[in-house]
Amino acid sequence: MPPLRGPASGVWGRLRPADVDPLEVYGLPSKGETRLSDFKTQERFYGKIVERYLQFCTEAKGRDGLLQRFASLELRDHAVVEPAPAWRVTAGSTPRGSTSAAATSDSVVVVVPTPESAAALAAASRDLSMVLAALRKLREAIVATGRIDDFATQVYLFCIRLAILAKHHQSYHPAILHLLRSIHRYRPLNSAELHEVVTYRVLDAACRRGDLAEAYHLRCLYKLRNATVEAVLRALAQDDWIALQRLIGTGNGSGRGACADGHQIKLLEHAVHHMRVHTLKSFGRAYLQLEDVGFLEASTGLGWAELQKQYNVGWERNGKAVVIRKVQPKGAVPAATAK
Repeated sequence: MPPLRGPASGVWGRLRPADVDPLEVYGLPSKGETRLSDFKTQERFYGKIVERYLQFCTEAKGRDGLLQRFASLELRDHAVVEPAPAWRVTAGSTPRGSTSAAATSDSVVVVVPTPESAAALAAASRDLSMVLAALRKLREAIVATGRIDDFATQVYLFCIRLAILAKHHQSYHPAILHLLRSIHRYRPLNSAELHEVVTYRVLDAACRRGDLAEAYHLRCLYKLRNATVEAVLRALAQDDWIALQRLIGTGNGSGRGACADGHQIKLLEHAVHHMRVHTLKSFGRAYLQLEDVGFLEASTGLGWAELQKQYNVGWERNGKAVVIRKVQPKGAVPAATAK
């Protein structure tokens, strides 16, 4: 029988192997992946995740760049705009696109991102999403193998802290529940770790999910004593926007207030929208006209343009004044009823 025509078998061995990202080698255990069942494989995979995250932080080149990279993931999850819109930032503000509380519309500087910076942020957002996806694979493998040890605790703490900074509740909320309900039951956390995780769970219930009853219940259940948590629950129960601003660090007072932890601030930011809406409704009920729009901007933490765009504020501007409601004279007859 004549030999088959074609290249020799050795030729195929000279082909370049596929370039696969180390974080994408494994699939989800819930979808049938079994290679992560080995404990040593889990530890090596975690080492690659930490290495990628350290590279992500190094490329940020400072605190502001790192915050901007975390914000890029949050913005991409909410809406994708092409091309990237202009960012409105002020001196001393965070790189999240909003003005500071004391800033007015006259002090806003419009910064248009270049194609290079937009592409860099998009790449950073993909890297962060890949790290979070890899952590999900590792967490599923830990649950599937029933692993409860120091390594499992370390992985879950790392995942919770990273996901909170990225405001990715799909990652940190189930991780908090499994850490407290399963791992802590058989391998108790130390006092500092337990205090940290319980604080995150209480703040998430109060700020993101808006369930104050559950937040108070969890505080009593775990006997949590934390000045920041007490101040947050009090501010939310009383709809005290000024107190919440001081805790986040955007108030007019000196210092950052009682909440100096960046992870806690990220959780508190979930309550900003509700509290700002309540503040705008209070202005609408209490005032007919504001003499200075800067007072409204400082009270809400947003400029006039952002209030109109994000909250559909229908009030009118008259120079620096803001007309909230127009009162007709007592003797005036509406045109619709006049004969």
